[in-house]
Amino acid sequence: MTLTCAIFILLTSLLALPFSYVLNIIAQGKDQMKMFLSGAVVLLIIGLLPQYALRIRTKQPKVNSFIHVLSLLTFNSVMSLIIALENDGLIAEFLGSFLREGEPYLKSAHGTMMCYWDGICHNAMYLTIMAAISWNQSFYDIGLYWVGSFSQRLIVVLLALMIGKDSLRWAFLLYCPFMVICVWSLKKFLDEKAEESKSIKNGLMKDVSSHSKSSMSIWRRPVDLIFMAFYMCAAFFAVFRFTTAMGPNKGLTKSYVDKVEPYLQDTLPFAKAEIMIQLFYFMPYYAVSIYALLYPGHSWVLQWSIVYAGASGQGQFSFIGSSFHYRTPYIYRVPQTFLARLLFWFINGMLFLVPQIMAYKYNCSPEFFLFDFNESNKVENVINIRKDKLIGMVTNTLEKTE
Repeated sequence: MTLTCAIFILLTSLLALPFSYVLNIIAQGKDQMKMFLSGAVVLLIIGLLPQYALRIRTKQPKVNSFIHVLSLLTFNSVMSLIIALENDGLIAEFLGSFLREGEPYLKSAHGTMMCYWDGICHNAMYLTIMAAISWNQSFYDIGLYWVGSFSQRLIVVLLALMIGKDSLRWAFLLYCPFMVICVWSLKKFLDEKAEESKSIKNGLMKDVSSHSKSSMSIWRRPVDLIFMAFYMCAAFFAVFRFTTAMGPNKGLTKSYVDKVEPYLQDTLPFAKAEIMIQLFYFMPYYAVSIYALLYPGHSWVLQWSIVYAGASGQGQFSFIGSSFHYRTPYIYRVPQTFLARLLFWFINGMLFLVPQIMAYKYNCSPEFFLFDFNESNKVENVINIRKDKLIGMVTNTLEKTE
């Protein structure tokens, strides 16, 4: 990708401003089908625009498909920022009618925080990816982080619609292209990251003497031991919060939801959707990650730790922000007592920060997850056989000379 392509993608994303105004006018007619069709036409224009404009500008017969993807994503990111700013009253008359008629769930506190994350954090990721491509550098780590973050948002919205009172409307189908992009990107980034891990692994296998089972014991890795303890605590807390949000409020659960996290009882389904993801999606990850920390050679941890960091980052940002946002009813916001806020920030801060530190640590020091003792034993056996043969040849030569 050249600098021209990156500038063109950024300029294309700014078309969200006039297009949002047009979509808002169409939505005033309250025709769901027209809203969906107009949104689909806009996405089609944004997706195909690079194909024609860049071919004319650069005279290239074919444009990289990833440019189309980035055009759609950056455009969607600016649209999300417009929604967030309008929800908070900083701008007006851009997408108000479209939200009321097409996506009313985005007018909630949780929807506003998700749009802020998409409009700011995701946009920063897209800029980083474009810069990396322009400089011929790897961008698969940031790509995996984006996949985890973006998929978290899609799953939360889908679950909230399934368990909430808002019915599924035609405008929700506009998410379908982004679901396809998310799945396609996940496969692409995982494959590229796996190739990168293989090259690192080949270098590690050349130095088998510096690794032993005793040196890789969990008791000799205090940081990984802390991460294991975090997984256990996070799994326990996921079950506890799910019981608090879904079950009857009695005893400890009632005390917790009243004094620490009343947002779990919000009438809107977003908080419950976040808790369901932590229980049904994150808990299996915790289990297999604990196993991977005990036994070496599981290189998939490097990829999925980044995906998990992105998902937890987006989820916790939206959950924390919604617990304080003015659109959340006062009775569901975090109580203003010192103990309540201390516990709230400690629990949710750990759930936000530790996955980020974990992904960084794993990918900066990947030796444990790439080193396989079965393969290393084979290499050692081959080396020992060759040594024995060499010693035998030297001995025979010395005997003959004597």
